[in-house]
Amino acid sequence: MKTLVGIVTYGGFDFTRLTIESFDKTVKHPFDLFVVVGKPSDVITKKWLDSSAVPNVVHEVNMGFPVGLNDIYDYAFIHNDYDYLITAGNDIICYPYAIDNMINLANKSDWEWISASQYDVKTLLSQFPEENIYFHGGPEQLIIEDFRERPWDKFTGYSSDLVIEPNVIKDVHNLCLYKKSAFDSIGYVDPNFYPAYYEDNDYARRGVNAKLKTCNLTNSVYFHFWSRTIKQFPSKDALEKTSNDRYFNNNRKFYMIKWGGDFGSEMYDVPFNGQPYLLGDKTPLEPSIKISRRDNERDIVDYWRPLG
Repeated sequence: MKTLVGIVTYGGFDFTRLTIESFDKTVKHPFDLFVVVGKPSDVITKKWLDSSAVPNVVHEVNMGFPVGLNDIYDYAFIHNDYDYLITAGNDIICYPYAIDNMINLANKSDWEWISASQYDVKTLLSQFPEENIYFHGGPEQLIIEDFRERPWDKFTGYSSDLVIEPNVIKDVHNLCLYKKSAFDSIGYVDPNFYPAYYEDNDYARRGVNAKLKTCNLTNSVYFHFWSRTIKQFPSKDALEKTSNDRYFNNNRKFYMIKWGGDFGSEMYDVPFNGQPYLLGDKTPLEPSIKISRRDNERDIVDYWRPLG
């Protein structure tokens, strides 16, 4: 079985490098890597990927996280013939067994969507308060710039045992394995959730409503630095913070329109209660669990981008 690991980056090269290095250190199964560089000016990441012979694509403008993910889905399942796609955040570190366990389970079972378990920086500092010395900016920032001490290595609660939580979806794109059958059922990530926020809720809702066979592996663990793109590399322009808040609120409102309620309180089994939905005055959205087309992505992004 062929496995692709895909990452969308938006700056934060040091974290992206740590993520990729953790794959090389912990994964025994063969896999290929593909990276979408979502920030057009992120020259350092592009140069490092090229020097490491990692296939990649750079967006000419900020198209948002969902479009970057869709590039990965295309690379895995449309342009190539991978059996499994593992999507990974660009600010995580894989502990031993995390990816191998997912592949092992996929190889011998009919689970279509397998997630790993998150161990985040806040939990680390709660359990090991002495590691606070490596982070600054307070509990809402937790900025780390010196990685030599590797405080995340304090955690050792992982193993090769396949401890399965059935019918669970966790951390949709931070570290999840998807078989092609999952993509065949629900298709692409919805680009309406630009530039991010609620796209994972929407993908999870569609997976549940499509009755995909999903599970989480308790002992397959990754460390998550937690929102480094926003927390550690914020724009100096105060308007961008306001813009992020507006995008979050816009996306939440759109999610509620799409599903008839907020996450966990949805009223519809299919988007828009089965009725066609016109975005703006020119972009029709299909009332389908499966998103099977990408030809309208630019129109969708152009609609949402000015609203931030």
